[in-house]
Parts: sequence; structure tokens; C-alpha cells
Amino acid sequence: MAESSGPEPPLGITQLSSVDRVVVRQKSYAGCKYEVLTSDGRVILHARDDTTALGQLLGGTNRAFNIDVMDTQDRPIAKLRRPYTVGSDKMEVWVTGKLASVVRQEVTFLKPVLSVNDAGDKPLYRVKGPVDTANDTDFEVFSLSKKKVGAIKRKWGRSREAPADTDSFHIHFPKDLDVRYKAALVGVCFLIDFLFYGS
Repeated sequence: MAESSGPEPPLGITQLSSVDRVVVRQKSYAGCKYEVLTSDGRVILHARDDTTALGQLLGGTNRAFNIDVMDTQDRPIAKLRRPYTVGSDKMEVWVTGKLASVVRQEVTFLKPVLSVNDAGDKPLYRVKGPVDTANDTDFEVFSLSKKKVGAIKRKWGRSREAPADTDSFHIHFPKDLDVRYKAALVGVCFLIDFLFYGS
């Protein structure tokens, strides 16, 4: 009799590990709900901000948040935890119950920069944004050797006639990137939305 190899990984982890790009779309401004889709429009993850309405109102862009990321079978994939801060930002990314990454906002004069670190808080990637974040914007992802390895692109929805044409983020990363850091870059997308677009 064959031995069990352990519990089957959540569907969302399997789906995220097999793609090199995803689209993050905000479904409801009231609940800050997001959905993560493949490039062909297939939903693979849902995300929900558990912060209270009062916390959102009083905290502004400095407010703490707790975002739960689940697959289409409502199984937990990741948790994003950002404490209340008035200084440089920090967000923890937990994947399947284990700390996977710490994301920190670097202190810069012009362009926003976020450092994506491992669980031990050692830098792995840097996400650099433009000076002007008011229009369609590209946040580029670089390795420590300064090689561009991905991007997070903000695109504004422009059609009032088509409710599905909402603001979205398009995330590109290496297909073979560790799924923990793919999840971290999805988390960075949410952090960018909070920091620069007031979600």
C-alpha cells in the first residue's frame, strides 16, 4: 500500500505556480474585495480586507490592514498583515500558514521603492515606481543584481458603459519564481493600491 505524500496543496497555489502573469481587479470598493485572474480571464484567487469601516476612515493610507487571500474553493492561500504605521511601511506575507516574505517601503526622495524580502527579512527583489503615480503606471521588479524580472502595471478603467472595465493591476513575474514570492508580489500590488491610490 502506497504511503500518503501528505495533504494536497490548495488549488490556488497550484494555479499560481503555473502562470507568469495575473490581473488583479477590485470588485467592490465598499469591502475592498479583489479577484486575481489569469491573463485569459479565469479567476484563481479572491482577496478580502477585514479592516473595519471605521479603521479605513480614520487610518487613511497609514492604516493597518489584514487581507485574506483564498482560492476558488475558499481555501486559505495567503494572509497579508500590515500594522498601523506613521513611518516606513512593513507588510508580512504568510503563505499556507508560514511567514514567506516581509515587504518594506524604502525611504526615498522621489521614486517609491518597496523591498521584497524573504522570511528572514533579507532583501530578494526591489519594486521601483515612477515619480508620477497619477496615471497608468509601471512599477518595475528588479533582482538584487539590478536585472528587471517583472512588473506591476496599474491600468485605469475608462468605460462607464462597461462595469467590468474597472481599475486593475497587471503583474508579470518569472514563471519559475517560487510561488511564495509570486504571492508576495500580489501582496505588493495591494500595498501599492493602499499607499498611492487610497483604497
